Amino acid sequence: MRVHSFAVELTAECNQRCHYCYNREQLSAAAAPSSRQAQALLLRRLRRLLDTFDVDHVTLTGGEPFAQPALWEVLELCTQRCVPVQIISNGGLITGELARRLVPHQVRCVQITLNGPDAELHAEHTGERAHFDRAIRGIRALAEVGVPVVGCVVLTRLNARRVADILELWRSLGVADVALSRFSPAGKAVGQAPRLLPTRGDMVEALRQALPFARDVGMRLTCTMPIPPCMVDTSELSPIGFGSCAIGTHKQEFALGPDGRLRHCTLHPKAIGDGRDVADPELDLARLIRSDDVTCYRAEFPSFCEGCLHAQGCGGGCGAAAEWVLGAGAEGRRNADPFLWQHMDDDLAARLGRTNDSYEDDPE
Repeated sequence: MRVHSFAVELTAECNQRCHYCYNREQLSAAAAPSSRQAQALLLRRLRRLLDTFDVDHVTLTGGEPFAQPALWEVLELCTQRCVPVQIISNGGLITGELARRLVPHQVRCVQITLNGPDAELHAEHTGERAHFDRAIRGIRALAEVGVPVVGCVVLTRLNARRVADILELWRSLGVADVALSRFSPAGKAVGQAPRLLPTRGDMVEALRQALPFARDVGMRLTCTMPIPPCMVDTSELSPIGFGSCAIGTHKQEFALGPDGRLRHCTLHPKAIGDGRDVADPELDLARLIRSDDVTCYRAEFPSFCEGCLHAQGCGGGCGAAAEWVLGAGAEGRRNADPFLWQHMDDDLAARLGRTNDSYEDDPE
């Protein structure tokens, strides 16, 4: 059975405490499970997935994947199975030696995030100024040995109007592929929504600044978080690419958590099915990912979206964020993505400490 991808959260441990992080649990090195038994269980889970499914690729994430000692065994397993790998990292633990160890595995890319053109603005998102220089060192170490780097910018209220400066930094580092990942409140980051959730005007300005880099400079820019078409007219923003929620489609990337349970994606809080560990030999994995939880997900969309030509494909934006901010399960799905809903709902606008100005916050 063909599956597009699994995002394997190798560990909950991370060397940063980013304000936008979707992880529910952020563990220190002392608290994170790193025993050989835990690492062996991680490998058993991954082997079972690769034995069951024909997988296009695996995304290794965390926490910080380079904080997991079993990373190298995971890479070796994927290399042996001829399964392509991409890694999502903050870059702070990457040294020249580590970058050289990656070379034989021919990873598709390592994606690293820079949320500002300088240490000050980056630290507004990650908590410490030192993280900026460490990320830059990691990017340069990878480039020196030829490991492909993909950039990422988490677009927030704080940096939306500095996008041109951030993209210029990426260009100076020799990185031409950059993901523009709109902040979507999930996990611990729900509490940061009043501070970080961009408005429609913020996103319009961010994309206007990004457009020349895609159109004139030739950078490959993709908005990876869904942007409802009723919020931003993307018809004049080509060649910037725009993604949509892939849950229930052939492009879905299931998330495997450190607890061994499968979720719809890395942002979703709940496990699919009855929440059993994928290592359980009695669990029918093929049946699990064909369950109603998955196949009927896109049949539901917010009542606000009824009658919209884009409703089936858009689904009201990010359903995971709606559940985290507006209510679990069906309650959250009745409302649209908070990115949209902040302009529709006076109560949410008030919770975010804003005036509900609908669409009137477009920059001139």
